[in-house]
Amino acid sequence: MLRTRSNPSSNNPDTPSSSRPLEPDTPMSHYPSRIHNEDDPVHPTNPNSNSNSNSEYFNSNGIAGSSSSSSANQSGTATPNAHAGSVDLEGITNSSSTEYNSTVNQNQQHTRRLSSSSGSEKNNFLSEKSSSSSSNMTGGGGLQNRRSSKNGLKLNLSSLLGKRSKGNKFGLSQKGWMSITGIVGFILLLKLLFSGSSEDPHHHILDQAHLIPRDYLNNSLVDPAPFEFCPVFGPGDAIAARRGQLELLKSRLHTGTNARVQRVLQKAMSGASITMSVLGGSVSACTGAGDDPVNEKCYPHKFFDWWNTVFPHPANEMTNGATRKTDSAYYAYCNSHHLPDKTDLVILEFDAADPNDPEWLQHFELLVRSVLVRPEMPAVIILGHFSPQVQAQNGFAGPELLHNVVAQFYDVPHISAKGVLYEQYLQTPDQARSAFYADPNHANHNGHDLIADVLISYIMSQICSGWSAINGHAFDVPNLGTEGDKSASGPSLLGGVGLRKGMPGQDPGDGDSATSALAERYQGLRVPQMRLNDRPHDVQQFREIEPFCVAASDLINPLPPSLFYGSGWHTYHPPKGAVYEDRHYWYAEQPTARLRVPLKLGAGDVGIYFLQSPPDKPLGTVKCWVDDNVAGGKELQGTAEVEDVIATLFMIDRGVSRGSHFVECQLLGEAGGTSPPFKILGM
Repeated sequence: MLRTRSNPSSNNPDTPSSSRPLEPDTPMSHYPSRIHNEDDPVHPTNPNSNSNSNSEYFNSNGIAGSSSSSSANQSGTATPNAHAGSVDLEGITNSSSTEYNSTVNQNQQHTRRLSSSSGSEKNNFLSEKSSSSSSNMTGGGGLQNRRSSKNGLKLNLSSLLGKRSKGNKFGLSQKGWMSITGIVGFILLLKLLFSGSSEDPHHHILDQAHLIPRDYLNNSLVDPAPFEFCPVFGPGDAIAARRGQLELLKSRLHTGTNARVQRVLQKAMSGASITMSVLGGSVSACTGAGDDPVNEKCYPHKFFDWWNTVFPHPANEMTNGATRKTDSAYYAYCNSHHLPDKTDLVILEFDAADPNDPEWLQHFELLVRSVLVRPEMPAVIILGHFSPQVQAQNGFAGPELLHNVVAQFYDVPHISAKGVLYEQYLQTPDQARSAFYADPNHANHNGHDLIADVLISYIMSQICSGWSAINGHAFDVPNLGTEGDKSASGPSLLGGVGLRKGMPGQDPGDGDSATSALAERYQGLRVPQMRLNDRPHDVQQFREIEPFCVAASDLINPLPPSLFYGSGWHTYHPPKGAVYEDRHYWYAEQPTARLRVPLKLGAGDVGIYFLQSPPDKPLGTVKCWVDDNVAGGKELQGTAEVEDVIATLFMIDRGVSRGSHFVECQLLGEAGGTSPPFKILGM
């Protein structure tokens, strides 16, 4: 703590008042010395003084002091003079030879007067000296006061030395006495300037006992994170030791801000349960690694097991909605049929399922956007599997490059096993295929281990970064907290406010101030109010998507049977355990058979998802249109130049107004004849 420095001698009550030095009312060190000229307008010369004033200051080489001024200061009734803290040398002057000769007689008379001084004057020498010293110490009286008091106390060398000298005035010349006076005055000046005072607020002593040195380079002073793998790539990171630091870093094709991922991790760190979901094709459906989406050798199961070791909770949930031979075009519209009502994290695995076609860029964008705009605002991670078959078709520039464009635009992390395997596969393809692949396109158990390690390593890095940010050790990740998000089954955060254009609460001014403030905090979770290929004029007419899907695989809310009565269309559901025909679809084999399906449109794009087959397995042709726009209908060919049966999406109309509509499809052919079947998976 800070304390003022005190003068013990002045504060000691036991010290007699006569022996204690007198202190001024105001610290003397604040009043510097100043020498005044006789013509100084501020300090004029005493008008009562005459031309022989010098003789009154230097009579018989003596020094005359102003006792009245000193007494006034000691009594405490007068404010110290502005020059009280200094020794006034103004009274010391050198008389010229002319003036000196004219005053010889006067000096002799003063000398005789001093020699005839009474004994009582000598006895009072000590008290006079003490009074004079006190006057000099306290700076009592200035030059003007001394000049105005000619009858003040006069001290001469005879009274100081106690003897009389007829020669050089007590053995010293006038210059000698002037030198002694100057030295004594200089010493007194230094004492006054540097003496301490209990009343001086500018001098303090700092108490440094509470100061602790900080070692900014010693991280051992920081409490370690409660995760054994932190920091990543450190001694506790087993995955980095197994896969390699550089390879794992190259697997992170794009990370972005990780805002939504951090929100999920902070929720898990708070002890809440997490619901995770997987959407993908054959790889995520565990083809070649048990052929069961929940097989323990498949990467979704491995990732879920690891998650429970870090964030154990009995209500944690993993939903695998992957489907064999299905790409992102289907999930772009029908992902809601494969996801729970509320989910915290969605993993999208389509790098080896989508074709390297720019049209699929729009499909994949629609899938990512449709998940991001869900009311609960889940985090999305794009996960990639490296396929030798895809590499043979495209080289390094596969469909994952299209997916990475979407990841950058929507600030979604993109993680891929390609960064770990690509160079190894090109250098030793046979060894890589036997080690990680069940066939040219699907991963075996080791391949799923690699996919799981790539995903887990990324999540571990985010856990360590998030933990540092929560504890104030780092600021490179957003600290979003979990306000307003009770659980996956509770009310959704903000209720989707600010996500869909035209919805209530889109304007930050809507709702109460608490909701608006919370919405501002979650700016990093918002979805851009534009599409990837939009131009400036398109932004003005932007409409948020509201994916709506009618799928044959929807067994919870299927189309009512009345729609099929007398239409010539039927529904097919594969038996349990079917391998070759494992899809749900609607089909028709009679030409002119017509099916009408009601839809609810948002952005206005309408597509048909159907099966295409190679020429050796031909399928029929249909014509589909929206509402009564028969003239604008599109023909869909079930037979195409493909190697195997595939599912594809074809857009039959765009820019349809928002609201309820219907789509009608008719099988082409001669009435009463036969036609190969046409199979529709969904609309």
